[in-house]
Amino acid sequence: MHFSFLPVLAILALCHITAHADAPADTGQSIHVNSIRNPELKSYRVMAAGLDAFDDYHALAPKAREVRFQLIPGPDAPADIMQDVALRIAGSDTTINLPLSADGSFVLPRSAQADSEDADLITNKKQGQFRWQASVRSDDVPPGMRRLGDLRLQCQVTVAIAKKEIPFLIRTLIATKLRTTDWCSAGALKMGTHSDPAIASATLLDGERRVALQVKNGGTSFQAPVGDTRYADDTLIELVYKDTGDAPPASL
Repeated sequence: MHFSFLPVLAILALCHITAHADAPADTGQSIHVNSIRNPELKSYRVMAAGLDAFDDYHALAPKAREVRFQLIPGPDAPADIMQDVALRIAGSDTTINLPLSADGSFVLPRSAQADSEDADLITNKKQGQFRWQASVRSDDVPPGMRRLGDLRLQCQVTVAIAKKEIPFLIRTLIATKLRTTDWCSAGALKMGTHSDPAIASATLLDGERRVALQVKNGGTSFQAPVGDTRYADDTLIELVYKDTGDAPPASL
């Protein structure tokens, strides 16, 4: 019996970093970023936990130079949500603008000052319109492929962030269900992995074997067997682009 995180609302952070900071109490004051009331934001300390996990588990993907994060429009976001989107780290005395790539991805820098000020990553868009995803890619992975060790490291980054955000009781429930505190090593774990553009299929290549992986959400994600120790870290997953049948370009 396989256990998937996807049906469990509280554990969706394992597929996309979805939890939001609590909305401020109604005290007559509001957080504003470029005149946006209650903008989309993330705690810097929470996200920095992902940087620590990347360093701690880097052996899973030694040729990956960095972990990137990506703002992914949510299902209820307007079609033009990515237009003019901006992101910055904001603390009491800290302001660091974070350049966004065309796909909404960015690199989170280390900042002792942002950490000491308990700063936030703040967008100029309203809260609840994005999912935040970690992505790890080794330099030598061919276009249209994902490497399993990269996804395992990506899982460790995402779990480190999720553990900072979700309540203790939920963390205990997950650890009990998986029978381990190292969620990404659980044999039954299949991690939902975002894909853009949408894919028609995802196939794990294990020697001469081709193992079809489950594709979900209209082709925007696939289930990667990150906890299955039968497959080495260098195992590749072949993605086929939904609209053309070609392998998609090497992008986040």
